[in-house]
Amino acid sequence: MSIKKEYDAVVVGAGPSGAAVAKGLVDAGMEVLVVEKKALPRYKICSGLINEKSLRLTQRYFGDIPKSCYSRPEIIKGVRLWKDGESYTDWPFGEKGAPNVWRAQYDYWLVEGTGAQVRDSCLLKDFLDQGDRLTLICQDSREGRVEIRCRYLVGAEGCLSTIRAKLNPELEREAQWFLAYQNYYQGSCELAPQWYHGFLDPQFGEIYGWFNVKDDLLVFGTSVKRGGRFAPFLQCFTDFLKERFGLRLGRLVRKSSCLGTNMCSTGRFYLGSGNILLVGEAAGFLNMFGEGISSALATGILAAQAISQADGGMKALELYTELSRQERRETMASWKLASRLAGRRLMV
Repeated sequence: MSIKKEYDAVVVGAGPSGAAVAKGLVDAGMEVLVVEKKALPRYKICSGLINEKSLRLTQRYFGDIPKSCYSRPEIIKGVRLWKDGESYTDWPFGEKGAPNVWRAQYDYWLVEGTGAQVRDSCLLKDFLDQGDRLTLICQDSREGRVEIRCRYLVGAEGCLSTIRAKLNPELEREAQWFLAYQNYYQGSCELAPQWYHGFLDPQFGEIYGWFNVKDDLLVFGTSVKRGGRFAPFLQCFTDFLKERFGLRLGRLVRKSSCLGTNMCSTGRFYLGSGNILLVGEAAGFLNMFGEGISSALATGILAAQAISQADGGMKALELYTELSRQERRETMASWKLASRLAGRRLMV
């Protein structure tokens, strides 16, 4: 199906936040296009843990997660936070635990269930704000350069948001950036696979080090401020896992990284401008220790509510700002808790 020239709303990004806002707008009777720069389903660096809030929102708006999205072990009991190699505190995910999914399959299932037109391999290059209408310039793998008009534009691109960078370049310059890096190895380890393990010792990372299991792969990584060197932290962490938990590494299957900002911990959320709204990480929402699926779904749902109700009086951005107030408070509170648990300030 070719891209039309005009839609009620265009959502940029096919992750959980983009899927949530698209689903809400379609359900409200709007014609929606989702554009995604990568080919779908696409890889996403993430633990893939669907916590209680994420599961509740997923089931309410999209239904039960299909088994094709799950990885082994299918259920994770909770987060096990280690202060050192001996002492830890468990934070259970309720009685039923949390689904352990692959983000590529989960995200694709979400966006396919929105009812919106979905266009992958389509890159937003620029946009022009003309007041009551926006013109988007996209580079599509099938049609080449395409101009699309819409009334509302929603940025759901994740941390590296082209839309946010154009609207607020000062924020891009002033934000503190962090790099998360992780490896996927075949191998074995004595750490319990039914738990997601976080190691708070600062020698393992400037935020924390993590370890979890997905199918037959050992996934572990670390995080540093942008411009710093992650290799010493990762080597220290790897050596620790080998010595304390018998980590044995086989073939390296994948290595990946992503960037994040401290917008979440400092409260410098950016929700948009005019008829342009930002959701999820693009707006600065990311919970303690990098959990972002729940806030992505929540802000996408709230943005859809704001846009669909905007004609009733309040403008969409004004209404979205009001609706997302609690989500912003919860995000900042989660990082305060993370800092208390770590005994040092995180993401600053």
